[in-house]
Amino acid sequence: MTQIQPNSLPTVGDVMSQPVHVVRSDETLQAARKALEIFGVHHMLVENNGRIVGIVSDRDVLRHLSPYAEGISAQTRDEATLRRPIYSIATYDLTTVEMDTTLEEATALMLRNGISCLPVRGRQGNVVGIVTKTDLLQATLSCLLSERPSEQPSERRAA
Repeated sequence: MTQIQPNSLPTVGDVMSQPVHVVRSDETLQAARKALEIFGVHHMLVENNGRIVGIVSDRDVLRHLSPYAEGISAQTRDEATLRRPIYSIATYDLTTVEMDTTLEEATALMLRNGISCLPVRGRQGNVVGIVTKTDLLQATLSCLLSERPSEQPSERRAA
């Protein structure tokens, strides 16, 4: 768990997830689903000609795949969903933040826009990380636990 320094406003740079995983816009939903599973992430940035142009989540991919694809009863139309390109389902209106954005600002931005992550830009404007709802919850828990007065062994309750 990330430790936030006392008496400082934590920023997304303190808690963001790295590395950021990228998928080419012409990759298939099948390839994206596999990459999400392999990397154990819920979001990947979409790249086209060397530029980050969008984002795709595991929920986006699953929502556009047939539940019958790769199954015994799969039909041609079910299997066709596996070959759809990522660019057809990606979100292109990216909301990003800078590394020094406070967690409070990032949380408010995510809630206001109904999104579950924010790509984080570095000093050069390139994406250097991603901050997710999970990152924000972990940071909140860390702050709450660090604010608790430490209990002395004699003060602990017996179970």
